[in-house]
Amino acid sequence: MPTLGSKLQRTWSDFVQALYAPVGQDFNAFYWLYRLSSALLDTVIPCRDDSRRKRINGFVSRLRPLVPSAGVTLTLLCVGSYFTTFRDTAVRQKGKSEALHTSIVVWLAVNILSHYLYCVFKSPGIVISPKSGMTAHINASRAAKNEIKVGGCCFIQSRVKINEEKKRSDLYKRHCTANVRIEEPAENIALHHPLPDDTFCHKCEINRPPRSHHCRVCEVCVLEYDHHCPWVNNCIGYNNYRNFVLLIFYVMLGCWYGACMLAWDFCDMMRKYATLHGFKLMGPHYGTGFLDLPPPWTLLKDYRKTGRIDDDVILRAVFPFLLFVSICMFVFFLDHMRSIAKGYTTLEKKTRPGNAVNPFDLGATKNFERVFGCSLINMTIPFPTRTK
Repeated sequence: MPTLGSKLQRTWSDFVQALYAPVGQDFNAFYWLYRLSSALLDTVIPCRDDSRRKRINGFVSRLRPLVPSAGVTLTLLCVGSYFTTFRDTAVRQKGKSEALHTSIVVWLAVNILSHYLYCVFKSPGIVISPKSGMTAHINASRAAKNEIKVGGCCFIQSRVKINEEKKRSDLYKRHCTANVRIEEPAENIALHHPLPDDTFCHKCEINRPPRSHHCRVCEVCVLEYDHHCPWVNNCIGYNNYRNFVLLIFYVMLGCWYGACMLAWDFCDMMRKYATLHGFKLMGPHYGTGFLDLPPPWTLLKDYRKTGRIDDDVILRAVFPFLLFVSICMFVFFLDHMRSIAKGYTTLEKKTRPGNAVNPFDLGATKNFERVFGCSLINMTIPFPTRTK
């Protein structure tokens, strides 16, 4: 009976033969990517029963700290493409102000990276029991060191003090009590949502302030829990929600800025490309789609020969990426703006009954001030700001 290791070897041999096949034969990169991924998965995790799901979950949990590094890398690549390519083609050759555009790019990059790292390493606001000073998932060794590990990037976790989290939980509870607006429900109103009372978490075995929820990924209760974001490998809650929304805003703004800068060059280049080669849905050369982007191995081969990547290839890759990300970020940003205006978190909005009222809704203006503060300068410069 052939082993799973031999299956990977056979798949790799077939891949190499197809890669070096005569030019007349088609090579489907997506087909071979699927076959190699499937063979590798069967080799690394060979179990076929329920234990395979547990091993996959364990494997995914070890990969989570690597995801933020991918976001940082994409940001640095986009910024680097401006300095290596587009500063010359889209700014200098067109007589635009290089100092102005470079300053804007650097300002956007600093805000994006700063708020990204804030979201990754900043505590979302963890609920700590006032009696024991810990939760059920904080062991004795962590309690002795007075620290909790949250978030992290590339296996570097942020360490927050238990005493600081305990003080934040107490202040948050007093803040909720002072700002809650309890009204007698009318006949057509069934209940208040979210509830203005403390709740009990059966997993952490602690009483928690209003609007706190348990995160099954981090295994802790988070103040004003919004959601767990895999892109930052951290929960988004009371203490880092402002940084998360500003991160979405600056990513959207940066992608819009880059897309507007490159839009005319991209349209002009694609028009000339279609005039020269004709319109082909899968591209005239590589068969990778309308943009006709070369496969990674072709890019690597060309880079080894010439020491650079063609400017047209970079433009065909960067502009659609910036346009797609800007549209996605605009949708996310608009959704969060609506939630903030009504005083809800993402989780509360999803679980809200249709006839419930929000006792924590202070009005749109005060809701925005509660999240972002009253100073616009603090929103344009990534200074550390305490959540009110």
